[in-house]
Amino acid sequence: MPPGPWLALAVAGLLFLALPLPPSPASSPSLRDLLPYAKEEREVWVAVHLRNKASLHLLLGEEAARAYDRLLRLELANQRAGKRSCFAQPKEALAAAQAWVEALGQAYRGRPVDLSPFPAAPHHVLPHAQAIRAAAGALRIPAGVLAAIVDNEQHGGDKVLGLSRGVREAADALAQGLAELQGQAPLSRTLGLAQMSWEDALKQEARLSRFGAWDPAKPFPRTEAEARRALEDPYLNLLFTASRLRGYFNALLGLSQEDTRPLEDHWLFYLGPAWHNYPLRAQNLETWEDSFHGFFKGLLYGLILEGRWHLKGPILFPLRAWGPGAVETLPSPSLQLFP
Repeated sequence: MPPGPWLALAVAGLLFLALPLPPSPASSPSLRDLLPYAKEEREVWVAVHLRNKASLHLLLGEEAARAYDRLLRLELANQRAGKRSCFAQPKEALAAAQAWVEALGQAYRGRPVDLSPFPAAPHHVLPHAQAIRAAAGALRIPAGVLAAIVDNEQHGGDKVLGLSRGVREAADALAQGLAELQGQAPLSRTLGLAQMSWEDALKQEARLSRFGAWDPAKPFPRTEAEARRALEDPYLNLLFTASRLRGYFNALLGLSQEDTRPLEDHWLFYLGPAWHNYPLRAQNLETWEDSFHGFFKGLLYGLILEGRWHLKGPILFPLRAWGPGAVETLPSPSLQLFP
């Protein structure tokens, strides 16, 4: 008599139980596992990280603190894995983060902020504060993200005693002339405040129209020469940059290209400067100067662009309004903040 179906099912069940179980997903390493120091020194740096996180929670909220924690762990994991990172040692990254959090605390309280320890160029950003707010608002992204991109690009242009900026400006002028005479230029593809490429600028018409961000009475650029002229206008440069950035954010967040809702995720302060500066590195979640410091620049500009500040050397000073109608907006002295 042939075996019944129950015997076949029993054999199949035994074979299934004998198969090896699939491996469990590897858990992310703890912060202590990412710190290659002796126990006492390691605990010192763990305490620094926790203070930074607690301070950001009090200053800017839980989401900002989580984004900071994610950035630090990403930087330390990249160091350990041999991927591109901003610093060579974990303690260097944690010390830099601590300095940034202290600067954010000073800005939040409306006190002078010394930016000399940081690779920052606020003298290029503050004169365009209104245009940055307007362009970011038109595409409904955080203004600090756009300000950080401007700072990164302009700080890069200031390097090598101005040689980089001089070469860039000369190439821009030559390219503009060639584009007007010949219709195209084989050099200087990015230009302006945020170093926006003229090719990408020409692709932004549909999105800018969808957001109601383009003046319908103003003709949209159609040629390389027209795009280059438009990008020399600070506001239009920022507007095209914000539009390109919004397209990236929509795609990354799984939103349709027609989605125009405001975006407020604090992780955008890493993603925006990283992707604008080097898309492939950003896609690989690498960390380097423009992405690591860009995150903190975004948080800082998100604070100071809401008020009025002026520079004396590398130090930012708040300007306060006096007289009828002036409103004190600083936090209550009874509120204890860290650091």
